[in-house]
Amino acid sequence: MTPSVLWYPGIVVANAVLGVLLVVGVFHLMERQVGLGAVGGTIIGAGVIYVEATLGEQLLTVSVGEMKMLVLAASFGAVLGVIVTVLTIEPEL
Repeated sequence: MTPSVLWYPGIVVANAVLGVLLVVGVFHLMERQVGLGAVGGTIIGAGVIYVEATLGEQLLTVSVGEMKMLVLAASFGAVLGVIVTVLTIEPEL
């Protein structure tokens, strides 16, 4: 299956939500111990990237150009989610 143009807004939104959840999770861990938040955030973030890449590879047949657009949409959504969360929630360290 190949992604249609309608997939991109959904990918942005899904990754924005994942970005928000990741930042909130890291803030929660950092309130316990800063190192735990840093390591936990890195592991969880890498896990999310791995799962998305694996599912995308198994479910989609895309060209290199389509893959670039999917990665850009996912990255933009994640960065948007992280920025919005960091600007609205401050951790108590």
